[in-house]
Amino acid sequence: MQTQPRITVAICTYNRADYLHDTLQGLSAQSADSGQFEILVINNNSKDHTKQVCDDFIKMHNALNVRVVEEHEQGLSRARNRAAREGSAPVILYIDDDVFLPKNFVETAIAYSDSCSEPFCAGGSIDVAFEGESRQPAWIPTELMPMFGLHKPFEKEREYPQSNFPRGGNMVIHRSVFEIAGYFKTDLGRTGTQLLGGEEKAFFDSVRRKGISLYYWPDLKLTHRIGRERLGKEYIKNQSIGIGHSEWLRVRHNPADIVRKSAEEAVKFAGSLILSLWYSISGRWKAALFLVQFRIWVLTGFLGSKTGNRNERG
Repeated sequence: MQTQPRITVAICTYNRADYLHDTLQGLSAQSADSGQFEILVINNNSKDHTKQVCDDFIKMHNALNVRVVEEHEQGLSRARNRAAREGSAPVILYIDDDVFLPKNFVETAIAYSDSCSEPFCAGGSIDVAFEGESRQPAWIPTELMPMFGLHKPFEKEREYPQSNFPRGGNMVIHRSVFEIAGYFKTDLGRTGTQLLGGEEKAFFDSVRRKGISLYYWPDLKLTHRIGRERLGKEYIKNQSIGIGHSEWLRVRHNPADIVRKSAEEAVKFAGSLILSLWYSISGRWKAALFLVQFRIWVLTGFLGSKTGNRNERG
């Protein structure tokens, strides 16, 4: 008789079959005993060969506990909420479908989780690997690396300060948290090719209001892969506009939050101008230009949303 797994590794995926294949292979090589974790793939209406990748993986690794669930309501938040409801373990470990995993990844997550009092949330460390590049492209300012997934805020284990929170590519949530603080907001987060965000920030704001602790676990490490298609100007433009639009969606119901966020965006724009000057003096003209252009795109998404304009994405 199969015992209940201690942790559910949830992967929400949409049209990224080849990346998903590699991520699943990383889970098949884990040092943790296969009975301690389950793999839950939420297929969010993928039109590529995602189903075939999952079927083949299950056939080749029948000793692993793998389930695939179809979520027909489009959107990352809906897929994550479905994972929270479908997971059979008391802890959900969310990872992206395009990551490299060390062999002790799941084992580390279980050990960390066992050390926490319920309920809890946590985030792990995320490195970034650019396909076809041996290092970070010179035109990407260090300050903008988080938009590509980088998340290494602290060297040691600690609680997140008010200004920070776990990132969705490597986050752990005890299932009781959803009963206490609610689920991810479905009007935020990516939906198909629309590159919205903000759902993680909104969710963890709600978690904090309920007095639940958010921990950073530096030894829970993975690497996020960035394909060449995500470095194109149009993709980055749409993603940046989506960031601004998402921030408007997150604060739009509270006038005080709108004022605060507007002031925050103004300060960030001024800071970006100063940083771009430094990059220019250092000879990194492309990085300087990208920094300013990013802030303009974010403001376009935020202010365009306020005036009722809708930016087309995809």
